[in-house]
Amino acid sequence: MSEPANKLESYPWHRALWTSLTRDRTRLVHALLLNGQIGLGKSTFATQLSTMLLCENPNQHSHACGSCKSCLLVSAGTHPDLKRVEPAEEGRVITVDQTRALVEFMTLRPHIAQRKVVILRPAESMNTNAANSLLKILEEPPLGNIFILVSHQPAKLPATIRSRCSRIEFKLPPRHDGIDWLQTQEVSVADAAVLLGLAGGAPLRALELDQTGVIGQREQLLVDLEALRAGTADVVACAARWQKIGAEFSLAWLQRLVADMVKIDMISQPESFLANHDLACRLQALGEELDLKQLYGFADAVSQARDLLASPVDNLLLLEDILIRWFRVTRKIILPTE
Repeated sequence: MSEPANKLESYPWHRALWTSLTRDRTRLVHALLLNGQIGLGKSTFATQLSTMLLCENPNQHSHACGSCKSCLLVSAGTHPDLKRVEPAEEGRVITVDQTRALVEFMTLRPHIAQRKVVILRPAESMNTNAANSLLKILEEPPLGNIFILVSHQPAKLPATIRSRCSRIEFKLPPRHDGIDWLQTQEVSVADAAVLLGLAGGAPLRALELDQTGVIGQREQLLVDLEALRAGTADVVACAARWQKIGAEFSLAWLQRLVADMVKIDMISQPESFLANHDLACRLQALGEELDLKQLYGFADAVSQARDLLASPVDNLLLLEDILIRWFRVTRKIILPTE
């Protein structure tokens, strides 16, 4: 998932981090690792930081002026002293040829700015050879130039890369701050609370979910599960609806739902721990008469189904299989072969 390049000022959870990082621009280290979960605006922050570092007239708050030649070139995507390194396609890796190209870029003198800046994202998408090539540059960085690495999963980076970067950790904003911000994006209070839960607390991810109509889709999936448990729905018809919504989304949501059902079974007051906290009563009813062993077994089946999505499997048949399993578990149907 790419993070939208909104203005930095629209993300209040960035302000303290920005002030701390840019308090003395002359002392910035040569390599920064911006890390945190998806949906916190790390790529936006990286763009704003690179724009400021190349700007001819940053203001007193260390923000780019937005009107100098450098700012205009960055906005147009044509600044000669800024290089972005990303996978050529979604889901692909950053290759060694891409990182080797940085050697020439970083060793030549800047064209119009005082320094050169590289944004590399997501850093964990580098293959082994690309990471080794980047490491050589980080070990002997060209004076004054800055690398900005953006990572959603820094643990996947080699320790040698992490050790040569100053880590900037993006944390989740307080829940009430996330809800307040989503309201400024015309999301209702009730929906904002639900969306934040589904997004793991990340406001930008919550906004993206809202724009995809996730709440309505989630309701359809839950209705289907309730109907299957009651024996009033057809597995094939339900699977067709789930495929239309999206196999990955449907299985990911089902996985969270089962996790919530486990929490309801194990915790006396689980609402604050649930991703689908607004559905607590319906989930409790859905899981009645199911023990933890059954829930864990079904959760394993859902996890395995999600893994199979990466293979050339028929998604419709996969969804049908999962829903048949759900029907059998909730209706206490045991086949002779088991």
